Amino acid sequence: MASLATIPGGYWSKGACYREAELRELTGEDQAFLMERAGSLLLAQWTTEVLARVLTGLGDGEPVTRETVRSLTVGDREALLLHLRRLVAGDRLRCLVTCPSADCGEELEVELKVGELLLPTYEDARDRYETAIEQGEGSYLVRWRLPTGFDQEAAGALARTDVEAAADLLLRRCVESVSADGHAVEELPQVVVEQLPTRMAERDAQAEVSLAVNCAACGGSFATVFDAALYLQQELRAEMRHLDQEVHLLAYHYHWSPTEILGLTAARRRRYLRVLEDELSRGSEQ
Repeated sequence: MASLATIPGGYWSKGACYREAELRELTGEDQAFLMERAGSLLLAQWTTEVLARVLTGLGDGEPVTRETVRSLTVGDREALLLHLRRLVAGDRLRCLVTCPSADCGEELEVELKVGELLLPTYEDARDRYETAIEQGEGSYLVRWRLPTGFDQEAAGALARTDVEAAADLLLRRCVESVSADGHAVEELPQVVVEQLPTRMAERDAQAEVSLAVNCAACGGSFATVFDAALYLQQELRAEMRHLDQEVHLLAYHYHWSPTEILGLTAARRRRYLRVLEDELSRGSEQ
């Protein structure tokens, strides 16, 4: 089953911005690939693999490739993962978070809805931005773009060992030029390093959705970030044991090949399993 999804920033191609994407449900084959063959990838790389498999339409009708998916902004990639999660398993999300208080550490269950996490389209989305950052009596004019999947993947490996260096790399990849009084500035000024990330976050709020959580145990409140890729990956990993059982039962009773069964979506597999369960129950009563 295919579904239309709206992305907040939009895919830019030949000067035009496209906000609608078409994606399909994951099949068992997709799930097995993502968990067994792609499961060790960096999360940004894994996100690219997921979206490259399920996106069937985006932009001006050209085929969707990994390069297409990598060119999307971080926020648009997050939005598409949320749309996919709703398509696969519904709107409700069950999250477990831990209270960060040293005196508490309570594990809390938070109920969310995909629709509550998805942001509306950005009113003034562009493929490039210009921002004036003031310092003293002067200012720097910075030309920049939002981080994309390409940037996430480039910084991902470095983030494993040096988070600050990875953030710096991400920023420098997105800055196209800096000038002062009409003259190019070669070295990125510290004031730009300090202030531009906030401007970027304001322009792509979907990239990092923060949840406000109240702890019922200690009465404290804290914020935590919802990571759509990590959440989906954990759900699919937990479902792998069920997938093996479903393939076994359908192959045993219907005599279908594993390849045929893995080509079905989870919803179709479970419809057949419910029919099978009813048949077996009636048979045992006779």
